[in-house]
Amino acid sequence: MKNLEKRRAYTVVQILRKTLWSAIPVVIIFVIISSFSFLEIRKQNNLAVENAVNIYQTELEGKLNAVAHFVQWTVVHDPILDSFSLDNSIGIFRQAGNDLRLRVSDMQYSTGSEFMYFFYWDQGNIFMNASELKVSYKTYKAIRKRVIMDTVKIIGAEGFSWNTCVVDGVPYLYYQITYNHRTFVAFVAAEDIVAPLSKTNLGRYGNIKLQNLNDESFYETAESPRGFLSYYYNKLYFPGEKSGLPFTLVIDSDMLGSYGKIFLLQFLVFLTALALSVIMGGYILATYKRVILPIKIFSSNLSKMDSISDTASLSLDLTDSKIQELNQINDQFKSLIHEITRLKINIYEAELDQNKFRILFLQQQIKPHFYLNCLTTIDSMLSLGDVSAAQKMLQFTSKYFRYLFQADKDFVPLSSEIAHAEDYLDIQMMRLSDDIEYTCDIDEKDFDVLIPPLLVISFVENIIKYAEPNEDSLKISITGKDYMRNGEDYLEISIRDNGQGFPSEVIEKIRNGEYLTIDGARIGITNCIRRLKLLYNDDFEFRLENMENGGGVVILGIPKNTAEQS
Repeated sequence: MKNLEKRRAYTVVQILRKTLWSAIPVVIIFVIISSFSFLEIRKQNNLAVENAVNIYQTELEGKLNAVAHFVQWTVVHDPILDSFSLDNSIGIFRQAGNDLRLRVSDMQYSTGSEFMYFFYWDQGNIFMNASELKVSYKTYKAIRKRVIMDTVKIIGAEGFSWNTCVVDGVPYLYYQITYNHRTFVAFVAAEDIVAPLSKTNLGRYGNIKLQNLNDESFYETAESPRGFLSYYYNKLYFPGEKSGLPFTLVIDSDMLGSYGKIFLLQFLVFLTALALSVIMGGYILATYKRVILPIKIFSSNLSKMDSISDTASLSLDLTDSKIQELNQINDQFKSLIHEITRLKINIYEAELDQNKFRILFLQQQIKPHFYLNCLTTIDSMLSLGDVSAAQKMLQFTSKYFRYLFQADKDFVPLSSEIAHAEDYLDIQMMRLSDDIEYTCDIDEKDFDVLIPPLLVISFVENIIKYAEPNEDSLKISITGKDYMRNGEDYLEISIRDNGQGFPSEVIEKIRNGEYLTIDGARIGITNCIRRLKLLYNDDFEFRLENMENGGGVVILGIPKNTAEQS
């Protein structure tokens, strides 16, 4: 027995020794191949950076030329700027400013929204932004001061070009032209200029630097590598004279770039595999049948849990009983599944009760909102002696309460909501003594679609409260349209008006899934969104938009099979 043990030990040592000796030439070959791989990777990485920069320069040159041409043409030829004359009024100036912003907005579709445009008329001392502001008000004032100062300098200049400046600590490129006392200028932050190159992998300490034509640095994304790192990073120059850009691009790039980690990982994996393959080979072979094989059987049985019911899983044997610890895990796992099933049932029932309570609470929160408005209006009419109008308002109030008593359900027919909204509009026209042009275009077959109660009236009332029509009378229209979503039938309800539209911050919050403030402002919209989430989860659509010709629109998309779900 002792001789047998010695022979086995000697055989393992001998195999290990042969393995180590055979590894030496393999290591030498690997080092040589790695050296060639390093040089090739460095070359390919530099080529990739150069190609990315060339594409970037070509695209940026086209944008800058387009912006420069647009600024030149606008200030010299655009008839919109002719409106800025001493003979015209402030109203004409305001309209001209709006028209100029529309033209700039069209230009930004092709050149990008990072370019900001400003207009200055020195005779009328009018300075305004012709595009959406992307800076703080402090920076806006600094830009205004800069433009006005430069207007005096560039009058009479023969040529124009992109220049660099620092405003409020931020470097910018700008192109400014003054003609006939009118100055038009385009600003773009240096950070936005180099943004397309930020996706290029330059390494952990990579840097992008912009230099003007005098080789003076005016912007860089980080500090240039120093010390030993400076030898590991390539410094690539891209002169502005060759690319047609108003600046020179200097890039510090990792020699290996995206391939550096792969190269290092390749080297470490090779050495680790060479060392561990000898040590782990015998160990894995000895322990496979005693440990790994039973665990594989356990894992295979465990994966079957996805294809069987919870009840059946309680009686499933996950192990072949060869390892005592796995048998204990099997018993504990069965108990755990049973407990999880019980807890899931309890939590599900609790969530159902909670959702029902929250829906009722939100409905009750909306009801006083309309009721108090009706009582206030009746009180005002009686104070003015308008008894006939007060009687009509009392009739509406009775109809309103009758509808509320029938609206304790989660869903009501769309026809009831439309009728309720029309009664409300009739009273508003009588109370305000103003005409409200109302239209409803919904297919009769959709009047039976079930929707949450007090949904439509919330948005109609919001229009009455906030909309300021740009015409003589307020116009409200309710339309319906069928469409498909995820293979299901949906009804799109659109409520439009000809007012001033929704504030941009309100639209942005709705798009980001945020609730509006509930401290008295737009509580109707906030509660409607919450009710829709509770009743439909995420199986609905809600949008606020502003129409091009003025006015706002509320768009609701709800499933038509609500009756089946409820």
